[in-house]
Amino acid sequence: MNAILAKSRLKSVLIFLMHQLISTLGVLVFASFLGTTVFEILGQVGLPIQMRFVHWILTETPYFPVQIGLGFFWGWLFGRRFRHKSMVWVWLVPGLLLSYAVLAVRTITPDLTSVLAQSANPLSHYFGWGCQPKYRCLDQILVTMPFYSAIAYSIGGWLGRRMAKPNQSTRLESSVLPQTD
Repeated sequence: MNAILAKSRLKSVLIFLMHQLISTLGVLVFASFLGTTVFEILGQVGLPIQMRFVHWILTETPYFPVQIGLGFFWGWLFGRRFRHKSMVWVWLVPGLLLSYAVLAVRTITPDLTSVLAQSANPLSHYFGWGCQPKYRCLDQILVTMPFYSAIAYSIGGWLGRRMAKPNQSTRLESSVLPQTD
């Protein structure tokens, strides 16, 4: 019985870690891939778009619209499909890191950050225009963006779980268990 309980806890921890990685690092990497792919496709069909615009929308806007939208969509999709309870809590780890950074750390990358980008106001630094990659300040990309995408993923996961049909199960369960109709 103890081995079964330990196995169940390990599975729960691994599921949570998987959702944590998807909601933060996965969103960051895929948003970059998506942005550059759309840039290439638009260039191929004759609609020239500046790569600078792609960089600006992905990294230099303090509200990260692509990452939030992608996090919400993935959360909704995975929440509807897998209905893991832990996915609605993935915002906690980035939220704690962001809270610590706002309260205790002036800048995470002091050696890289230009003097022009060092804001006296931590709210502007982490949530506004006070920290920008063009001034070599990466604090919002490292701390704020994962928090935003994890929040969006959690909300999407919660909505996806709510919208899933009660008898909807994962593909693995439906392929292993016999159907009773």
